[in-house]
Formats: sequence, structure tokens, C-alpha cells
Amino acid sequence: MPKPRPKKPWNKGKIVGPKPALTPAQVQAIKIVLAESAPLRDQLLFAVAIDSCLRGCDLVRLTVSDLFLAGQAREVVRIQPSKTADSTGATIIFEMQAATKALLLKHIEAEGLGVADPLFARIQRNGPGHSISERAYLNLVKKWVASIGLNPEVYGTHSVRRSRPAYIWSQTRDIRACQVLLGHKLITTTQRYLGVEEAEALEISRLYPI
Repeated sequence: MPKPRPKKPWNKGKIVGPKPALTPAQVQAIKIVLAESAPLRDQLLFAVAIDSCLRGCDLVRLTVSDLFLAGQAREVVRIQPSKTADSTGATIIFEMQAATKALLLKHIEAEGLGVADPLFARIQRNGPGHSISERAYLNLVKKWVASIGLNPEVYGTHSVRRSRPAYIWSQTRDIRACQVLLGHKLITTTQRYLGVEEAEALEISRLYPI
């Protein structure tokens, strides 16, 4: 009998490992590009993604009432992540920046959205439809990073989720604040997610070249 062919490694030719966070300069560059050419929905999607640190699965499922109530944007937003809802009961809290709130109001008015409508619906000719998929969000992220000259194979949705907490940690070393923003139950999870130990090890290594 002929010998079975060895299976091709799933990651052959692919870039693996944690996706890098976007820097503040990269975030601002993407916002400028979106403001020039993207629909309001996509501008708001990116702004909320940065402000909220939500996973893609929770971001795309947001409804208008999650961010908007009684005719105005919520001051503090609380979202229970679907991934950990049953195991930890953790809640992700965040505040929207003033520019994000302005985009939110424009988007709601332009689309005529009600409080129960999905915030990020598929763009259709006959009005709002179902929420966009996680795959559609990933494709948008890759399009956004490519628009400012970054390699879309290197970045993903977790690059967007990591952006604020990674910057906060780099400036303050306050891992507890990052844990709250990310909705992690264990601080060790946050450390792994942000690559804290690796970053600290590399910083020490640079001090002692041989």
C-alpha cells in the first residue's frame, strides 16, 4: 500500500502568533482615511471598537439601545461579553469619546434607526438588515490597516481590541485598569493577552547586550 502523504501544516506560509495592537498614530490615520471615504457605519464601527475594547463577536451584535437611550448617547456603557457570560459574569465598561458620540448620533439619524435595531447592520438598499458578521468585520479591519500601508496579514480584530489597553499599559504600567477594560476575570489573562511578560523581558534584555 502506498504510504499516506504527510499532512500539510495548517500554518505553513502563514503569519502566526498574537496580532499586534495599533498605535495611537495608526488609529488616528485610519480615522482620517475613514472620514474621507467610508460610510458612517464603518466610521462608527471603528470608533466604537477602539473605545470599547470589545471582542468582534460582541461588537457586531450591538444594538442602538446598548449605546443610546432616552434620546442621547449613554455616558457609561456596560456590555456583558457573550464569550464569558456564563462562566464569569464579567462586564466590560467603557465611555465613548465625544467624536464617537457625534458619529453615533449622525448614524442613527441618517439610517432612521430605532432602539432595538442592530447598530452595525449590513448595508442594503431597502434599509437596515441583520448585523454584519464577524467575518465581515475582520475583512473591514484588514481593509482599514491596508489603507494606511500596514500588512493586512499581520493585523486582525484583536489588534483593534488591544489598542487602548496596550497603550494605557505602556504609559502607566497599570495592568489592573487594562484588566477591567478588557473584562478579564484573571489578571494573568490580561498579562498574557497584552504580552506583558514578553515586553518586560525584552526591555531588560536590551539593557544587557553581550
